[in-house]
Amino acid sequence: MKSKIIAISFILILSVILTNCNYLDIIPDNTVQVGSLFENRDKALNALSTCYRYMPNYEKLHYSMSLAGDEWVGRLDADHGENRELLRGMQLMRGWNNSNDPILNYWGNGGGATGLYRGIRVCNIFFENIDNVPDLTPAERNDWIAQVKILKAYYHYYLLRLYGPIVIADKNLEPFSTIEEVRQERQTIDSCFNYVLNLIDEVLFDENGIARTELAMERESTYYGQIDQTIARAIKAQVLLTRASPLFNGNSEYFSNFRNKAGETYFPMQYDPEKWKQALDAIKEAIDFAEARGKKLYTFDGQPKFWDIDNFQTSEIIQYCYNKRFSIVSPWNDELIWGYSGLDYEGQGGFAHATNMRSVAEPTTAGFAWQWLGADYRMTELFYTKNGVPIEDDKTFDYDNRRQITTIPSDNYHKGYMQAGEKTINLHLNREPRFYAWMVVDRSIWRTHDIANDVKMRYNEFPGGRGSQHTTDFYWTGIAVKKLVHPESGTGHWARVVKYPYPIIRLSDLYLMYAEAYNEYHGPGAPAYDYLNKVRATSGLKPIEQVWSDANIVRTPDKHLTKEGLRDIIQRERMIELSFEGHRYFDILRWKQADRYFLSPVRGWNTTGVDPEQFYVLTTLQPRRWQTPRDYLMPIPISDLNRNPNLTQNPGW
Repeated sequence: MKSKIIAISFILILSVILTNCNYLDIIPDNTVQVGSLFENRDKALNALSTCYRYMPNYEKLHYSMSLAGDEWVGRLDADHGENRELLRGMQLMRGWNNSNDPILNYWGNGGGATGLYRGIRVCNIFFENIDNVPDLTPAERNDWIAQVKILKAYYHYYLLRLYGPIVIADKNLEPFSTIEEVRQERQTIDSCFNYVLNLIDEVLFDENGIARTELAMERESTYYGQIDQTIARAIKAQVLLTRASPLFNGNSEYFSNFRNKAGETYFPMQYDPEKWKQALDAIKEAIDFAEARGKKLYTFDGQPKFWDIDNFQTSEIIQYCYNKRFSIVSPWNDELIWGYSGLDYEGQGGFAHATNMRSVAEPTTAGFAWQWLGADYRMTELFYTKNGVPIEDDKTFDYDNRRQITTIPSDNYHKGYMQAGEKTINLHLNREPRFYAWMVVDRSIWRTHDIANDVKMRYNEFPGGRGSQHTTDFYWTGIAVKKLVHPESGTGHWARVVKYPYPIIRLSDLYLMYAEAYNEYHGPGAPAYDYLNKVRATSGLKPIEQVWSDANIVRTPDKHLTKEGLRDIIQRERMIELSFEGHRYFDILRWKQADRYFLSPVRGWNTTGVDPEQFYVLTTLQPRRWQTPRDYLMPIPISDLNRNPNLTQNPGW
């Protein structure tokens, strides 16, 4: 089902002008060609679309930062696992990056990424020419300008998250620009954040702080995905949360010696708690604005498929599992704040293709269901127990024997999600609904290809397992992910795949942002609990205050009453709720916790095991490398450093 979003088109003439330019190149004196792109409204609309074309790719796994971190595990054979041009985000975690040929080079363009400075330059060209369009109404012009300002701010922000201090490209250079003007320096972190925030505020407020209305309040369905006021406020909230976080807020531990040529530190050395207050206020404004326009956490209220009608009458968790599954894959649902709509409808290469298992009806057809992108073992331990607390904190959960083989009970809690009477391990039982909604383990049930499939992950089993017909196309850890696959998605042809906008920001994300900012500024309190509990409620979980006060359940009662304890709870909640959506990598970095998560190797089950005793052997599959503080920032391409002696390289590169 194709989105009606305006196509993210490629303008040929503009492409030719920009192809051979690095981010500091002077724009060629080719104004006739550029001007022709703004001769009328239709051509200008294509120019607006091209500004969106530089959005980081959230769909294609080989070109996405979403594969970075420690959630996903792709093919580990020589063709893919040892190929620097495939699974690039995963290769970053192996220490394969360098400044000569950077992986996912958003700074200079290359390594699987589209250069964001190119995108910024296109935005600037748009500003320089949009006033020349004769048949554009003033309202349209103002709305388009506002959209592109937010895009320009977002591109700067994305660079900032990856590289730290950046060059601010406020205006394009001219053919007559001096060498001094061309050789720009990186700005301090605070200057970079201020630039991004000022651009956003230019769109949202006038000089007196009164809300502006040029940017559309919301979009008609034809233009879903284009920035509106709700999206702009959500982006601002995310920017301010990032600025307040430990990586960027007083980080003398990592970057006290990281200085510009004048000797000034790029990062602020003093922690400023007021940055959390500014983030808190912006997040609350974003939430209130979104809710006033009908945004709400997703609750499934449709008609279940025929194979789930009985389950809906008897299963204890199916409503919550449907809530969470469809909150991701139901296109443009009420929870989605901003979705990535630059989708390749007819092509393959997306997360949904690589994660979906092969069809029972067409077991030899790999097209559009690759069956090899799965999850690291650590993700199965991440999710809560059915009591809504971590497995290591739940007294009622046999943590020490979590990998012990057992029989799946025939009860109403596991009904519809685990195969009664089959063998599994304790780890897979009595978990929270999100575990069953989003994760796929041996002997679980997966709704895909429009049927309910009894998954079998052991050797020479089908569907799901490794075997003689699937020498590379199998889940290498024995653990799959269904979060990004629509239950009705098919195989063999692009038209059978249900496509939807990949979530960039959801309302649940904003709720968790609020809880985090509140706790960091005020400490534990009802406002933080309330927003956490809203997210937990759609997952069928009890309120924070109730479960963490119950000494019969938790090993550390009243953990939520301390700032440090609640911080840990909030961070765990974010890692669960936003898992596999591209947030975890950036969250762990801004929390300065990479050494805790990114140094442990990839682990999974023995996929050559033919019975439970052989299969459930935890195996190390691939090492990971991480250097602190070097890997917290991506390398500046050496080619740019050679062209511009005023640039400084990031520490360690």
